[in-house]
Amino acid sequence: MLMKVLKRLAQGGRYSNKIMAKELGIEEGMVEQMIMQLQQLGYIEKEDLSSCSGGCDCGSTKKASCCNGSNIELNMWKITSKGQRNC
Repeated sequence: MLMKVLKRLAQGGRYSNKIMAKELGIEEGMVEQMIMQLQQLGYIEKEDLSSCSGGCDCGSTKKASCCNGSNIELNMWKITSKGQRNC
């Protein structure tokens, strides 16, 4: 199941843990645990969104994903080279 989560993350696009849990037929908390496990194993790493703090230039495609207009925390993940070898 861990590799299914990795493959889903590798597909890119936006998702929520809730949606991924529904897609995989597991609990949302399990998705969160597996994402943390993938990070600990070095398959994924958090994107640095520090450029989004203190405002956002929504005209910039790099920053557009952090411009959600709310106070919701967004986590963006990127697949490491180790993770790509295991997808």
